[in-house]
Amino acid sequence: MLSFVADGIQAYDQIGFLLAALVCLGLGGLVLGNALYWRIHAVWVSGTILGVIDNNGTYAPVYRYTLANGQTHEAKSDTSSSAVEGKETGRIVPLLISAHNPSSAREANGYLLEIIGIILIAPGLLFGTIAVTSHPVTPMTWLIGAAILVYLAYRGWRVFIPKNARPSLDEWRRQRGLDAAIDLTQVRPIESIASAGAARQRDQAEGQRARKWAPVIGIFAVVLAAAAIYQSITLAHLESAGVRAPGRIVRLKEEWGSGSSGSRYTYYPIVRFHTHDNLAVEFKDNIGSNPIAAARKTGRCIMDLVSKGKNECA
Repeated sequence: MLSFVADGIQAYDQIGFLLAALVCLGLGGLVLGNALYWRIHAVWVSGTILGVIDNNGTYAPVYRYTLANGQTHEAKSDTSSSAVEGKETGRIVPLLISAHNPSSAREANGYLLEIIGIILIAPGLLFGTIAVTSHPVTPMTWLIGAAILVYLAYRGWRVFIPKNARPSLDEWRRQRGLDAAIDLTQVRPIESIASAGAARQRDQAEGQRARKWAPVIGIFAVVLAAAAIYQSITLAHLESAGVRAPGRIVRLKEEWGSGSSGSRYTYYPIVRFHTHDNLAVEFKDNIGSNPIAAARKTGRCIMDLVSKGKNECA
């Protein structure tokens, strides 16, 4: 029974990493794909800022541009921010005009969405690598994965809109105002909303806060990157230089400790495996748990024959 529960917990961890990878890769791919789609299919023009539309302190620029056939249109930016800089009235900027909605635009010299997409994809690749290389694929993996898929399908079915209740494409666009003309009466010069002095003071305050926290964030990012690189190198070394052997939990080691949930006992599996020379080796897994039934059982052990004779549980 202990072995079955432990196998289930290990498979659950593996599926969790896979789902995290899919979420990060999906969101990152969606954001990056949308940005690339705009750059490939949008119409590239130059536009003049007419003003901004104030939406509770965030400002969406409104542009006027002229197409190659001489037609003049107005378009609103599909993003807004509280920043004032760059939204000066009369400023000429390169624009990307939506291929499906001539009243929607974004500035061509901004790469924020591409950066966000790459940042989301990077941890997705890391989680996927951990799920594939650090956990063995067992029948329990398929069982837990199928159970989670059934649960997600059930939750998705609960929010599914029946076909006869779905709005038409025209109605959907109308509800979201995709085809509506821009109300120019709501467009105001940014200079009339925020004075130049106030804007400079706010930008200076934001710059000071950014400079204050930049070293802390930079150090934190470097530490995380170093830890990730070290873990990746260690895992790659074990996978390439180590040999695999089946392991079996022979007992549990009880240790008393304190944590965020208070003091309690933690139980660590003691794993025994045999080398190719039939030498029995035991080691304590570095991951323990409470209750006892949650103590992990390894499906395989990687014996590192090169790096300091360490044994790692995968």
